[in-house]
Amino acid sequence: MTDMNGLNALRPSRRSLLTWGGVAALSAAGLGSGISSAYAAGGIPASKLIRVEGNTGPAYFREKALHHGTVLQSIGFDNVNRRIYIAQLMQGGIRLAGESSALSGPTRDLHGDLTVTQWDMSGNITGHMYLRGFGHGVSFGVEPSGTSTYLWFEVDAIQNSKTMTSRGQRICRFKFVNTNTPLDATSTSLQKFTPVAGSTTNTVSIDPVHNRLVHRYNLGGMRFAVHDLAKARAGNFSSPLVDIAQPAVKIDPQLYGKPSFQGYAVGGSYLYLLHGNSYGYYQDHDSNPATPEINISRQGEGNTHLTSVNLNTGQVVKTFHSRAAHTLSFREPEGLAIQIPDPATPDVFRLCMGFASGLEPGKRLASIYYKDDLVQP
Repeated sequence: MTDMNGLNALRPSRRSLLTWGGVAALSAAGLGSGISSAYAAGGIPASKLIRVEGNTGPAYFREKALHHGTVLQSIGFDNVNRRIYIAQLMQGGIRLAGESSALSGPTRDLHGDLTVTQWDMSGNITGHMYLRGFGHGVSFGVEPSGTSTYLWFEVDAIQNSKTMTSRGQRICRFKFVNTNTPLDATSTSLQKFTPVAGSTTNTVSIDPVHNRLVHRYNLGGMRFAVHDLAKARAGNFSSPLVDIAQPAVKIDPQLYGKPSFQGYAVGGSYLYLLHGNSYGYYQDHDSNPATPEINISRQGEGNTHLTSVNLNTGQVVKTFHSRAAHTLSFREPEGLAIQIPDPATPDVFRLCMGFASGLEPGKRLASIYYKDDLVQP
């Protein structure tokens, strides 16, 4: 997941224009607050599903530059103010305020130092922000508030000297500000939360259609909890709508090995997972030292998989090998997010996938592809 060193303004497809009843009025902090009033057998209203199978997925952006040349880690959309955010590990050779010298890329990764790039809807860089001591940036949430954008991130990075990386012990909320002055994990401007005491590897995402916060955490195994966003913002995590174990995803190890977890997103009553590795990634697929490692992500095919999960049952709906962005010379899947193309129709949304590209380390580019086939299960 780690690298150390033109907008295609497509209209929603006809398949995406399947409408839902009872769309609520848009709220100031998001776009919807309960698309369906009919509850499934669980804690979240039954919703439509984005089909992860099918076509390879159209390109939304292809090979756009970020503030730094490292591989992107995750993506997010401010669907109200029409901005896009991309998180990546801070590149090596940067010296920030309060530092005696520039730090290397591996040191930045160990410390949990991140860079957030802000794009406009044409893929132009319009700002950036440095985060020190936060984590790895596997996922984050985007919350519009008036004309401002607030970001939810993991924070208080726990360093792992064996893997030379870090993960967040808590989660936090802060206002995005375009500045060269770094935001430190110790800053009093952060709203910090501990949704589950004793948990590790904490990350967040936001369902912008239903104004819900999604918390992924490790407590004897990876889990997902979904909360009302307003309650979460007030620090109330006592009554999650659902809390499920991350399900096992069945992927053929002979063909694709064990693809790395690369991101997640929630839209309504469905959770979406992203797994995969960069082209040319070799792995010991059978734990037998006598057999050689195999290329589990072959050029033009890759091992990227999308999975849909029913949040009310915790069961996998579908896992699909995706060839989206397969023509990229370097292709690593990184990040999932829900995008709403038209704020006037929040019930029509897309599942966007991030891909890192660019053959030269330190000069990586970002691409975003999407799925928008909404169906009634």
